[in-house]
Amino acid sequence: MESIELLERISYDDSKTLGGKMVKKLFKIAMSCVVLTGILAPITTVLAQESSITITKNEGNSVSEADTPKGDIVVSLSNGEILFQENPDNIVDPASLSKLMTIFMVYDAIKSGKIKLEDKVVATKNDQAISNLTNLSNSPIVEGVEYPVSELIKMALLPSSNAAVLMLANLINPNTDDYVDLINQKAQELGMTNTKFVGASGAVTKDFEGLYTVQRYPSNETNQSTARDLAKMVVAMLKAHPEITEITKNKELTVMSGTPYAKTITNTNHSVEGDLLAYPGIVGLKTGTSERDGFNYIGIYKQDGVELVEVILGVGQFADHHGEYNRHKIGNALLQYIFKNFEHKTLFNPGTQTIDGQKVTLEHAVDVFVEKGKEPAVTVEGNTLKVQTNYGTLYDSEYTVKVEQAASDAQESTYIETTQNEEKLPKRIIEGLLRFLLRVPFLVWLAVLGFLFVLVMILNMKKKIKRRKTRINRRGR
Repeated sequence: MESIELLERISYDDSKTLGGKMVKKLFKIAMSCVVLTGILAPITTVLAQESSITITKNEGNSVSEADTPKGDIVVSLSNGEILFQENPDNIVDPASLSKLMTIFMVYDAIKSGKIKLEDKVVATKNDQAISNLTNLSNSPIVEGVEYPVSELIKMALLPSSNAAVLMLANLINPNTDDYVDLINQKAQELGMTNTKFVGASGAVTKDFEGLYTVQRYPSNETNQSTARDLAKMVVAMLKAHPEITEITKNKELTVMSGTPYAKTITNTNHSVEGDLLAYPGIVGLKTGTSERDGFNYIGIYKQDGVELVEVILGVGQFADHHGEYNRHKIGNALLQYIFKNFEHKTLFNPGTQTIDGQKVTLEHAVDVFVEKGKEPAVTVEGNTLKVQTNYGTLYDSEYTVKVEQAASDAQESTYIETTQNEEKLPKRIIEGLLRFLLRVPFLVWLAVLGFLFVLVMILNMKKKIKRRKTRINRRGR
């Protein structure tokens, strides 16, 4: 407002002087910039309330309607709260995203002590032959070489090696039929009700040219899953084994270091740090490509205490290589949408407090994503706290938290910020400010810069007019 008032004063004072008409014109231009700034911002917000492909376009990405995902979802890792969803129950071929279930099984076996990361798997002639199949994603495997479990995990995750993941599956259970039974059983345990595995790798079994067979499952069918089901699997996996992202966050890694078989492998996830479509905070997780359904992507965002899982399925067509990159553009744009429209908020801290007119005790803090400018409705029914959210959670239509009823005279808890949090506060404020500035639409920045440029021109012109008046007065003397 002060800038506008200054412009008004300049315009009025100089309107009767030499150059006053020019100042007036510049003033009108500057005011137009201000008006444009005020108009564009709300329009951007309105347009963001659209489909994933529209959101992606609004962020300035070159995608087409043909890239519209067959299904997608964005959820909070901590509580499964759904922040965005679009056809989350459409059944799609997950392709190499299927490998994550085997990685899950391997980490479970490590945690239970059945195997170790240091354990070695001797590559067979069959393993080498599979790694040489050019129509499948792979890393070179050499017969007779001992491959540590840790290295096979890296090869299965980053370049999506089919040979490596099958070597890991055989380590869990060498009977291929029994192993597929196991991962289907695991899927049911996780609540993946629309998921069916017919093979361990994600590739169609017949494409292995007889080198990998499963008798009890059809060789010409694909695995099937949904965005919701895959989100359930990833949330469970990362809660149990968060260390996986220490691998998947890397653009490149070297495997088999110190051996003649050392090789640098490259991540197929283009959203990780240092890659072409890098998005700050992305630490994984996996991509997949299907001849039937196009390009898939699961992204993991971890930054400033916020952890999100996004699943993007069926982008574009297999024959169009642009889908390999457009899946990441969509994933990045959905994160932008979340951060523009929601804020991560602690509604209630642990302890005893009055909620919805009732005194209750919470074991854990209640953190949710709240639409900016709004407060969610909260109710307490018996021992259940219900929080109003847009889509509920992965597991229920409502977001609920267990509470205990407290005595009416129970002392309410007080929450005290720790010294650590206080020390981090300035940093968090600065980082938050930078994130906000980066999210301002380009046209708004352009309008603001235009306004400032015109303002500087006006001030300089006023100085020139003043100096000219002074010279005229001196000559008059």
